[in-house]
Amino acid sequence: MKQTKSAGRFGQGIYRIFLAASTIALMPAAVMSATTQDNERPRWFGSSFDNKTILAYGVPDSDYVVLLFSCRPGASVVKVDVQDEESGAKESDLLLVRLAAGTERVEFSEKAVLNQDSGGVELHADVPLDEGLRHILTSKERLEITVAGHTQRYAMDGAAEPAARMIAACDSPKPADDLDVTVTNKAGLPLQSFAYSQAGVNSFESGEFGNKTLGPGASRTFTIPDGRKICTFDISVLLAKDDEECCSMGKPAGTQNLCENSEFVLHD
Repeated sequence: MKQTKSAGRFGQGIYRIFLAASTIALMPAAVMSATTQDNERPRWFGSSFDNKTILAYGVPDSDYVVLLFSCRPGASVVKVDVQDEESGAKESDLLLVRLAAGTERVEFSEKAVLNQDSGGVELHADVPLDEGLRHILTSKERLEITVAGHTQRYAMDGAAEPAARMIAACDSPKPADDLDVTVTNKAGLPLQSFAYSQAGVNSFESGEFGNKTLGPGASRTFTIPDGRKICTFDISVLLAKDDEECCSMGKPAGTQNLCENSEFVLHD
C-alpha cells in the first residue's frame, strides 16, 4: 500500500498518539532502530479527545492515517473517514464505498473530497452503528474497504481493544451538557458550511456540522459538545455558489441562544 501523507483532516494533532519521551530515552541503542521502524509501520490504534473516541489505521504520532472511525457518547452513528489514493476518483465524484469482513457488508455512497496534500480523495460519512458495522469493526477477519471497485485489505491485528473502547463510548449515555442543534436551510442555495463560536470569542468550529452541503429545504441535527455550558453562540455560514470554484470565509449570520431555541433557520 502506497504511503502518502493524508490531509490535515486526518493529520491534525488531535488524532495523534504522543509517545512518552522518557520511555524512548530509556530504550537500549540496539533496540532503538528496530523500535523506530516498528513505530513507523501502519497499524490500528485508538485515542479519546473532546469527548470523542476514535479507532484509526495509520501511523500514530504522524500525519499518515488512511482509515478513521469515531463517535461520541450516545451516538447512533459512527463517523467514517476513508483516504483513497487508488481509484483515480476526482473531487465531487459520487463513489460507492463498501466495508466488509467475512459475510458482513456495509455500503454507503458519498462525494469525494480532494486531499490537497496527497492529490487523492477522502470520503466522509455517518454510518449507523448497527449489528453489521459492529461485527465488521470487532471481527478477527481481514477488513476490506472497496472504493469505486478498488479494494484495500487490512489485517485486524491490534484492532480489538481500541474498537471495543470506541463502541463502548458510542453505547454510553450522552453527556447532559451536550447540546443538539438543528439547522434548517430555507435559503435558495445549498449551505456549504455552518460554524459556531461562543458569543464574542471569535473562535469558530464547523467540524461537528460536517462537510456535506445542506440543500435548500433540508435540515440536519448535530451535537455541540458541552454546548449547554455556553448556550449563546455567534454563527457564521457559507452558501455554495455555482459560479465560484472555491470558497471564502463564512459570513456572520447572527447570535442565538441555542439552549432556548435549538433550531437555527437560515433564510436568504
